[in-house]
Amino acid sequence: MTHPTFRGTRSTLLTAIVATLAACGKGDREADTGPLPPGTQPIAASARFQPPVRSEKCYSSPVRIVFHSRMEWDAFWTNERRGCTPPPPPAGVDFAKEMLVYAAIGKRMTPLDRISIDGSGVRNDSLIVVIRRTLLMDGCPGPLQPSFPQSLVKIPADTVHPLRFSEEHRRIPCDQS
Repeated sequence: MTHPTFRGTRSTLLTAIVATLAACGKGDREADTGPLPPGTQPIAASARFQPPVRSEKCYSSPVRIVFHSRMEWDAFWTNERRGCTPPPPPAGVDFAKEMLVYAAIGKRMTPLDRISIDGSGVRNDSLIVVIRRTLLMDGCPGPLQPSFPQSLVKIPADTVHPLRFSEEHRRIPCDQS
């Protein structure tokens, strides 16, 4: 089931497709490739980056953030709450033409929990960034193992439109994990 957090992204078709896929027992990988909201396009594989390695001592709490410069990137990772040495921004990012979008859901106790930045585009007067979050249902059996789900992409710089995140949340039943 979807729960968009940005008003105007609630699409009856998108909700129906995701609910149908979940009901049919499709894996979350198939559902993750479902349709994006109108006006958005998928993030190209070349625009996806491996997020910085995180650990119990250095990870991001739940966040959705955009970096327009190296200084913003460094400031985020050296924030006293994180206590991290700032990782270098990914190679090939030109902050004069591009910006980095980062999403994290904090510390989780199953590697099946995920977050992914899947699309972006201008819709009406806003730049929309589409995020899909998948979590294992509470109470599922299995070993507890810390994980730090995060996603990092680059998109063209946009200082004209206000940025809005459109989120889709899904829960994976225990028997589909």
